[in-house]
Amino acid sequence: MARKTVLRSLAVATAAACGLLAAVAPAHAVPPAPAVVGGDVIRHDSIQNLIIAKDIAATNVGRGSSCSIWNWDGGSAGNPVNPGGNCWTTSMNGRTYSWTVYSDTDAFTVRDEAYWLNMHGTWHRVGASIYTKINDAENAHCYRESDGVNCYVEWG
Repeated sequence: MARKTVLRSLAVATAAACGLLAAVAPAHAVPPAPAVVGGDVIRHDSIQNLIIAKDIAATNVGRGSSCSIWNWDGGSAGNPVNPGGNCWTTSMNGRTYSWTVYSDTDAFTVRDEAYWLNMHGTWHRVGASIYTKINDAENAHCYRESDGVNCYVEWG
């Protein structure tokens, strides 16, 4: 009888300890998405020259930068924008989330370095300074990995 009580006490103590650990453990490995309208780019580590863009136009309308986009219509199909297209751009160096810069991020690239892109499960190799367009329901997570910069676009 005493042995059953000791075992039961150990089981309760173990369950309580596991419950305590579960309560302390982080709920998500990736930070939660912000409550804003628009796609977001999340920079997870020391990627240099990660550039984000907004307000993209297919023609030269006098905005700050040229945005060559390989998937102008969004998604995984290659359909480049007119190379003269313009947009507003900024670097994410020293930043973690694009929503701290723009409330609506429309595209991203890595300047001076080609990057690997997983667009909803399909891998692409994208050239340096070539933008990937994302829509309002997508987020891009970018990491520095052993083969270079890898970005994963998934539904937000």
